[in-house]
Order: sequence, then structure tokens, then C-alpha cells
Amino acid sequence: MNKKNKKLLVKMNNEKRRSSLEKIKRKKRREILFIVTLFLIVIGVFVLLFSSYLKLKTIDVEGNNQITKEEILEAGNINNDLRTWSIKDDEIQNNIKSRFEIFKSVTVKSTLPSSIKVHVEEYSFIAQIKKDDGNLEIIMENGKPYSGKIRNNYNLPILENFNNDSNKLEDVYKNLNKLKQEVRLQISEIINDESDRVIIYMNDGQKVKALRANFADKLNYYEEISKYIEDKNNTTLNLINGAYLETLKTEKTRNDNIKKLLSRQGLNNDDSSNKDKDNVEKEDKVQQNNKSENSTTNNKNSNSANNKNIKQQSSSNKKNE
Repeated sequence: MNKKNKKLLVKMNNEKRRSSLEKIKRKKRREILFIVTLFLIVIGVFVLLFSSYLKLKTIDVEGNNQITKEEILEAGNINNDLRTWSIKDDEIQNNIKSRFEIFKSVTVKSTLPSSIKVHVEEYSFIAQIKKDDGNLEIIMENGKPYSGKIRNNYNLPILENFNNDSNKLEDVYKNLNKLKQEVRLQISEIINDESDRVIIYMNDGQKVKALRANFADKLNYYEEISKYIEDKNNTTLNLINGAYLETLKTEKTRNDNIKKLLSRQGLNNDDSSNKDKDNVEKEDKVQQNNKSENSTTNNKNSNSANNKNIKQQSSSNKKNE
């Protein structure tokens, strides 16, 4: 091999060596750049996650009435130190609902970068029950008593004379839930009257009679009916059969008719029967007196007739002589 070829071969080998070295260097540079970039991204994410940018800044609570916003946030352990990415909505939701018996539903939704919204729905209050010790117990729409703090107490109707009868109270709760809120707020008292009836006193003084099982069906129209009632303090609105007014006069007439019906059937009380006996005895005495008077007058008339006949016979005898 001549010198010229040797030089050419050496030159080619050197060029190959340089190119391979450059490739290795470029590869290393790319690896270093990737590692540095990844490191910077990790550092950036770490800084972002624990920065104030993702801390809670906006906390909204909606739907609460009896429970304050502070109490709800405390139950859910929600505060401005929390970071949005660390919040577990379902866990907070369950904690709040289990803490307060008045909540019908709880919804929690956190949103990046720094807000959370809590929406609650409370059971409404429908009545108060007078307990044996005279205290009043609040009843929620689900029929359960409320033992928490009362902040907004509307004019709830007071239930009396039910003697803790769960079946009767269940009927009343069901009807109270059917009533319009504006009508329910006008009720002052609901008193258990007879086996299937209740007496309802309204705040305007009106007394209402109704069936316990379905009084809401007609009482929902109370606002329309009451417009035509002038004297609410001395009348009773009867919703048992239809809808009509009872007054003291109609009540007295009704009682008199019932007494007459009972007397016809022989079912009146002992006092009335004794009076009837006295009346019969008096009538018998009068009839006996009348009979005796009639007999005496008849005797007198017969005697006077006999005397006249005797006188006529004696006068005729004298003429014949």
C-alpha cells in the first residue's frame, strides 16, 4: 500500500472517530437537558402545590337557616389553610351531614385554583308538641324531633291531646307537609278531638273542625274561604262533610234535634224520662178529676129529673080527685 493510500485511510478513520464522539456528546447533552428540565418541572410543581395560589380563598355556604356557616365549616374542617388539591369532597360532605340531623342533603364541590362551595338543604319545621313537663318539642318534616339550637322559629302550630299516639301524629305530620306554607303558618293549635277528628284554631280566631286523615285537602283553601267569614270568633268552620259555618244558634238547633231523635227512639236520659212520667201522672190525675166531676153533675141532673117527675105525678093525681 502506497503512502497516499495510507494517509487517506488514516484521514477517514479520524473523521469517523470525530463523528462518533460528537454523537456521544450530543446524546449526553440531550440527557443532561432532559434531566435538568424534569428537575425544574418537579421543583415548579412542588412550589406551585404548596404556594398560596392554591390555598382556599373563596368559601361559599348556601341553604343554611338554623345552622350557621361557621358551624358547617367547623364540621367539615374547612379553612383557608387548606389547599384545593388536598380536599376530598365526599369526605367533607359525609362529615357535615352526620354532624347535623337537620340536613336533608349536603353537596360539596371544590374548584381550582382556590374556591369551594357547600350547599345544604334543611328539613323544615312543621309543628311543636307540648310535652308532659309543659315544654315544647320541635318536629321536623320527617316526623323526628329536633334537639339542636333554634335560631329561626316560625309560628309553628302546637299539637295537644295526642297522648304520644304515633299513628295519629303520623296522620297530622303527613297533612302538615301537604299544607301550603302560608296556610301552615296561620295555624295556632291542633287538638285531638274524637277518634278521627281534630279541632284546629287559626291565628285569626277561627275554629275549624276537620278529619285528622285528610284535613289538608280542604284547609289549603282557607285563605279563599276566610274572606267570606265575618265573625271568626263566634263561628266554627266545619270541613268534615263539605264546608259550612256553624254558629251558636245552629249548634243549639242541632243538639235539640238530636235530643228529639233520641226521645223518639226511647233513648233519652233518665231526667227527661222522669219528667215525662210526671207529666203522664199529672194528666191521669186531671182525667180522673174530670171523670169524678162529670159523674157528680150527672147524678145531680138525674135527681132533679126524678123530682120533677114526682111533682108532675102528684099534681095530676090531685086533678083526678
